[in-house]
Amino acid sequence: MCVSTRCPLCDDETVSGRREQLILIVDDNPANLDILYNSLLGSGFSVAVAIDGPTALAQVEREPPDLILLDVSMEGMDGFEVMRRLRANPASAAIPVIFMTALTDMESRLTGMRLGAVDYITKPFQYEDVLARVEVHMRMQELMRSLAESNSRLEHENRERAAAEGALSRLTQELEQRVEERTIELTSALAELTRIKAELAATNDALTRANGGLARDAELRRAELQQARERIEAEVAERERHRAAVQEEIIAAQRESLAELSTPLIPITNHIVVIPMIGAVSEERAALLMETALRGVHAHGARVVIIDVTGIKLMDNNVAQMLSRTASALGLLGAQAVITGIRPDLAQAIVAIGADLGAAVIQGTLEGGIVYALRKCGGDSSFLRAIAAAR
Repeated sequence: MCVSTRCPLCDDETVSGRREQLILIVDDNPANLDILYNSLLGSGFSVAVAIDGPTALAQVEREPPDLILLDVSMEGMDGFEVMRRLRANPASAAIPVIFMTALTDMESRLTGMRLGAVDYITKPFQYEDVLARVEVHMRMQELMRSLAESNSRLEHENRERAAAEGALSRLTQELEQRVEERTIELTSALAELTRIKAELAATNDALTRANGGLARDAELRRAELQQARERIEAEVAERERHRAAVQEEIIAAQRESLAELSTPLIPITNHIVVIPMIGAVSEERAALLMETALRGVHAHGARVVIIDVTGIKLMDNNVAQMLSRTASALGLLGAQAVITGIRPDLAQAIVAIGADLGAAVIQGTLEGGIVYALRKCGGDSSFLRAIAAAR
């Protein structure tokens, strides 16, 4: 048997705008199913139930849930086998699973965790404990989904920025080519005028010797040629100034676009912001890190700034030193810098460079950084205990 029920006050989204979340309960005990079903439904979640492993797998195939509460000790296919099949299917491998069991031995717990469970609840359980753990993992799923969407948007914006830079580069080259062609034309015209002037000067000399009365006319002609030459030279100079001004405008536009796209700032709560660093980090982009972090503290009143370096390809001296200076500057504003996602290769590079990150708190993952930030900002105690138990 499988039943799926959604909150009657919600359709595709809740009243607050949050995406409706579906929980699948798998248990062969009708009493447990009834208690959990009514409790979670009353808390605003959409709930589906299954009384055995095959029915649960069919429900997941038909409508993948956001979280699964899975009983270990079931007749036929037990919870461990259901978990193995979920993880073997790419479509369900990432769904978080919380095991429910009366087994208290450590080996059963370790088996569940090795199979990929995110948490373990021992029967008989307290509903408040179950709800707290469910809400923790739901919030973590929403946070990770939000960050994944932000990273996807950032990658898209980076591709757009690269395309814009290519277009600007082509425009710059086209303008430079046009200016160069016009300069060549004007230079050729100037040379021709110079040649004509020389010829006229020779002719004028001959005419002067032949007829002194023609000297005045020749002088006037020389004056006209001189004026024409000056006008051409002024035009060449003006076009050169125009080309330089256009080039400066293009460079300024490129810098402005890079500043807006390369270092985004993502608010998590009223006092916590995240700055994800992705891809190659140039010296100019590294310098933007401090500016973005300080602006985030000032604009959002942030107490904790999480700098996630998971996506950085290479840690060089510029990046390492800027992380150090940014952490110190945040400290002067009363905010704490938290650096997350340092891989082994990045850690080796930081040590080799000799960068001092003592002013920052180091957390291995972004999840750990968020947990630390919530504690520092005085997060709800039951919520923090639930996160600690989940980890």
